[in-house]
Amino acid sequence: MKYTKIKDMDQYNEYCEIHEELTFKNYKANLDEIELLEILIDEYEDRTIEHPKEMNPVELLEYLLKENNMTKSQLAKEIKVSRQLITDILNYRRNLSKSTVIKLADRFNMKHVAFNRHYKLKKAKLKSVKQSV
Repeated sequence: MKYTKIKDMDQYNEYCEIHEELTFKNYKANLDEIELLEILIDEYEDRTIEHPKEMNPVELLEYLLKENNMTKSQLAKEIKVSRQLITDILNYRRNLSKSTVIKLADRFNMKHVAFNRHYKLKKAKLKSVKQSV
């Protein structure tokens, strides 16, 4: 058998290099092999990489923006939403709509459930109004 379940970091690195070579050499001709390597690599990562504490969707989005060195404006343009929407989400003023969940999951190549968890919004502070007598 050409490929087996990844057992250690050396084998993981080897498979990653092969994956990269096949992808850039002739993607269409090597598609089956590339997909098999992706399955093996993903399975190894799921098994060995320590995932950060479970984040709510806002914490996850903040983390992804930082990791991808991306601004709110860049993200908004890429997923075709307003910058204000991203700002409101990051400030816990708006929930993620179904369409935004799908756009974010697709943009960051994640499962939709990662952005589809409950989180509490911050209550808007009401300005006190003085009544004149």
